[in-house]
Amino acid sequence: MIAGALDWFDRHRYGVVGTLMLHTVVLFIMAMSKLPAENQAEAPPEMVMEMAQPEHQLPPDPLLQPPAVEPVDITNKVSNEQGETRSVRTYLSHAAQERMQQLVDDDLNSFAAAEFARRDSARKAQGKEIVIPQLDSSKWKPENYLPEKPKALKVEGQATVDYSFVGGSRSHISLDIPAYLCVGRAVVVIDVQVDASGSVRKAEINEAGTSTGNECMRDNALASARSASFTSGKAAQQGTIRYTFLAQ
Repeated sequence: MIAGALDWFDRHRYGVVGTLMLHTVVLFIMAMSKLPAENQAEAPPEMVMEMAQPEHQLPPDPLLQPPAVEPVDITNKVSNEQGETRSVRTYLSHAAQERMQQLVDDDLNSFAAAEFARRDSARKAQGKEIVIPQLDSSKWKPENYLPEKPKALKVEGQATVDYSFVGGSRSHISLDIPAYLCVGRAVVVIDVQVDASGSVRKAEINEAGTSTGNECMRDNALASARSASFTSGKAAQQGTIRYTFLAQ
């Protein structure tokens, strides 16, 4: 059997060798066709990004929204609705005046102490002593140097704070303006009861005249009304204070 196979291969050796060579050439050509060309640049892979959609829409920011009402020209002052209509100056509140006076007193005292210390050192160097004089407190009264308390007058146009009393007019001595302490625009009306000395004894919100339930506005309006003071009168009086908060 082996001798017959060898005899067959000897007789057909040219055909077998040719067939093997043909198959080798075909395989070589197919392999070369799949290789990339040397000068062919590889294109970078494309990157695709998809933006995820928000599951819930965020509520609008109230600070970025335009005011819901038409703008109105409002003067940032306190207006006495029963006073004479004219333009008035804006005065500091009584508490602000006291704070300013305290700062001035502290600066004067510090300056005086430093000056006396300097002179005392200079005289001691010369062999002399200095006696610091004592100020007469009866002659030095801060209230003598403060401006007279202003008489409140009605402001032309609409003001951020205005007030009126039943049965007679009073002027405010101290009345804070909270118009810019809250976000949004609204009106808060406070009913007040003022005693003969001008102090506010009772303050509560007038719901009929108030246009908002905003706690910030209501709380600041109540705080301003309760800390306010007015000129004295013969008897206690009822009055109203209207606060207009401006959109920020």
